[in-house]
Amino acid sequence: MPVTVADLVKYPFLPKARKYLARLDIDFKELAFFPKIREMAKGRVLSSISFGPRTAPQISKDFENEIVTYALALLYVSVIGEDKLTKLFTKSEGDKINYYLKSEKHEDVIFEIAKAFNWDTEKNDDGSISISFSKYLQNASRGRLIHNTKWKLVNRLLEKGMVRLPPYTVARLLQEEVHDRIEESIHHEVTNPPLELQEDISELKAEYQKRKSQFEEIRIEVKAKESEYPPCISFLIDRASNGQHLSHVERFTLVTYLLHQGVEIESIVNLFSKVSDFKEDLTRYQVQNLAGQRGGMIKPYITYNCSTLQTHNVCPLPNDPICNSIRNPLTYHLLKKNIKTKKQRRK
Repeated sequence: MPVTVADLVKYPFLPKARKYLARLDIDFKELAFFPKIREMAKGRVLSSISFGPRTAPQISKDFENEIVTYALALLYVSVIGEDKLTKLFTKSEGDKINYYLKSEKHEDVIFEIAKAFNWDTEKNDDGSISISFSKYLQNASRGRLIHNTKWKLVNRLLEKGMVRLPPYTVARLLQEEVHDRIEESIHHEVTNPPLELQEDISELKAEYQKRKSQFEEIRIEVKAKESEYPPCISFLIDRASNGQHLSHVERFTLVTYLLHQGVEIESIVNLFSKVSDFKEDLTRYQVQNLAGQRGGMIKPYITYNCSTLQTHNVCPLPNDPICNSIRNPLTYHLLKKNIKTKKQRRK
């Protein structure tokens, strides 16, 4: 099945989407006279800085405008030039694309995305896709997959330096590079947008500045190494690994934190396997729910704030200087890195 215009709406970073735009022969200066597209593009940026649960994305039938809207939203974020806004927009758009990749069944589309990412790939007669072992290792060793043993190279079929995989597995690996590809697109330099678009940009920048402080701690690209986990999380991991009972608050805290670090659901389920009341199906259902895979959400729940953990006696080191300087465990590693960097500079 060839790549369709509907596919380009789901994966607007593809080179074919750029070619499609080129065929439309639409200049950004002309977009100043298309208020509907401008509003759609502004809405796309604003949705990335909106709080609350994110519902599953809906594909509009207005394919042409959707593709143009993505390009215009990139322009807005690029001109605003705020690093954190770039991160938030990248994550918002990346999450949508990864949502589609999770259920993508067409190997031609997956193969096209792999080519767009400059992967060394081959299509096989049985419908599988082979990728270079170096690219496999690069993506299978990232934070989201490294905790799951099924992604180890020894568990894959390796032939002449290529790893043969079913399309859905390639789609999962591609998710690891989606955010990088979107961010690269944003960093293209844009000069002298039309006055009308400059007005949109000023409006978006003002709205972002109003909300900026709300993102200082929680709404941030949060990925920590295991050695950088806060004391409460390390403590809970040890207890779960040793089969000790965890309260509801403790389980919620541990699961939501690990989900935000990109730890695979199966790895989290296995972590609780030694706990006396462990029921695999029920635990998986609960973890999937907290991951936002049920009820129409696509975002994990946010981990409880430190004040809540202290109230429920979950905080093991209330006098830890880093813990005293943050509001939520998700930001512990950021301050820890900051302190480490400052110490290194003093040497």
